[in-house]
Amino acid sequence: MISAQNVDYRYPSGKRALSGINLSVERGEFVAVVGHNGSGKSTLALLLSGLEYPTKGEVTVNGISTRQKNRFLELRKQVGIVFQNPENQLVFEKVRDDITFGLKNIGLEQEAIDRRIDAITRKLHIEHFTDSFALSMGQKQRVAIASVLAMEPECIIFDEPTAMLDPKGKKEIHKVIVELHEQGLTIVYVTNVIDEVLSADRIVILENGVIKGEYRRGELFDNIGHLREAGLEPPLIMDLLFRLKQRGVNVVVKRWAIEDVVDELAGYIEQCRAGPSGIEQPPTEQPRTEQSRTEPYRAVPGGVPHGELC
Repeated sequence: MISAQNVDYRYPSGKRALSGINLSVERGEFVAVVGHNGSGKSTLALLLSGLEYPTKGEVTVNGISTRQKNRFLELRKQVGIVFQNPENQLVFEKVRDDITFGLKNIGLEQEAIDRRIDAITRKLHIEHFTDSFALSMGQKQRVAIASVLAMEPECIIFDEPTAMLDPKGKKEIHKVIVELHEQGLTIVYVTNVIDEVLSADRIVILENGVIKGEYRRGELFDNIGHLREAGLEPPLIMDLLFRLKQRGVNVVVKRWAIEDVVDELAGYIEQCRAGPSGIEQPPTEQPRTEQSRTEPYRAVPGGVPHGELC
């Protein structure tokens, strides 16, 4: 759906931001672009959305070159972008007016606009404050998403959409984005919050304007070293299971979600408690000596013996 071929980008000052970018996003994919500050993530988002043009190379969206200024409105129907600060995207005092603005620009009649706004606001649970002015930052981000979603694009690019939100707001907005993908929307998710990439089908690591690696979600666990080489720590869940694996405890999960990890670990512990006979053994508490209270933990050579995790 989106293709970047041999893309370079330099700022007006001449400083290079991106170099040799080759990236494709297939229809229906969830692609996360991750990198530390200054790696070129936001610049790449602008290029993929068509709001900036590459210095060299070509970016196309469903065959439309982003350089074709006469097809700008057509491009906006294909791909939209949500920025990290929703206040940069909201123009009017009322939610309904903000969502209406883009729809009028593409020539929709008022009746069609009203139907589309009602559907979008219900989907994002903001139908109760379409005439509001005073909103929290999380609510404003929902409105920004609604304004883009109302254009019915095939793809939305999110440029660090949770960066300005509190933990509760981060979780809520991330859940909205995952749900949109489950409903068939193509997602490009730019972030430096590494734990958020576990919702993606594919993870692209960007460092100093260059793509350092691309991994399917399941492959990331075996390439934690590449993350660290790019100055990134692995997602907390992966780091936990990686450390357990180094100690001889191999926990396999189908989805990288906290619920799956808890279930798998609970199953492992129950298996340990049952022992070789399969009958659960009552937990026993070993008396602690003065030495054991002060002696630091030492890893067992060759991993953790069966049952020791329990």
